[in-house]
Amino acid sequence: MNVQEVIEKLKKYEVLNMKNNSSHKDKSYEVIGVKMKDIRSLAKIIGIDNSLAIELYRSNFYEAMMLATMIVSTNHLSYEILREWTKLANSSNIINQGLSSKFLKVENYFLLMKEWCEETEIDLKYASYTFLSSYFRSEDIDKIDIEFSKNILDIIAESISSEVISIQNAMNNAVVMAGLHVPLLVTKAIEVADKIGYIMPLIAKNNCNIQSASDYLLRYKNNVKYSRVAKLLDK
Repeated sequence: MNVQEVIEKLKKYEVLNMKNNSSHKDKSYEVIGVKMKDIRSLAKIIGIDNSLAIELYRSNFYEAMMLATMIVSTNHLSYEILREWTKLANSSNIINQGLSSKFLKVENYFLLMKEWCEETEIDLKYASYTFLSSYFRSEDIDKIDIEFSKNILDIIAESISSEVISIQNAMNNAVVMAGLHVPLLVTKAIEVADKIGYIMPLIAKNNCNIQSASDYLLRYKNNVKYSRVAKLLDK
């Protein structure tokens, strides 16, 4: 299957309402309007195809880029490719729902994450804090670097208010993931969450979309479905 054939198949799954209401209109790529389940179904049909993945990611279609993250092998995600793909993703869900699932399996991912946390380029910095959330949520607890984690949480507390909204949200989510999933970071995460307070977009204090790490930690800290810490305590 070549790129054009894949694009044509994706267009057959088009949901017009999704395209018209897309949150990616201001990004640098085109949106077809395809449900994630249909993208995943197509990925299963294609299987691993690194060459096709590289071409699809450069096709300038959001859904094709997302599909590329599903059909590329982890071993093929070199530093150069990750950097290129991250910048092209433009701080979108391609990072959250695509590359994040692969990131922890990439060789030397921890060094890359630390490097990008210090980046000034917005897309790389956004990715680093999104990957940090995955690190807190999914990495084996005994493999998590607690000293580094506490230091990065301090950096979040001090710098979040000066960041653009996308990075604020990525940082905020990392604090929540640290507090819900890493026992030795619970106290630190709560401290940082309290210091951060509310960040944009703040709709209303009784709205489920409020951006408060403290609220999320309070709401889910004892829920074994959402908290690895709660699950461990429940054993």
